Amino acid sequence: MKQMTFADAEYASKRKQTRKELFLIEMDQ
Repeated sequence: MKQMTFADAEYASKRKQTRKELFLIEMDQ
């Protein structure tokens, strides 16, 4: 059974969004 680690989740989200979008999202918070 494979557990979803934080790194896995981060990698998955990076595949869906560009780094620029992620950067803007973090700045927005």
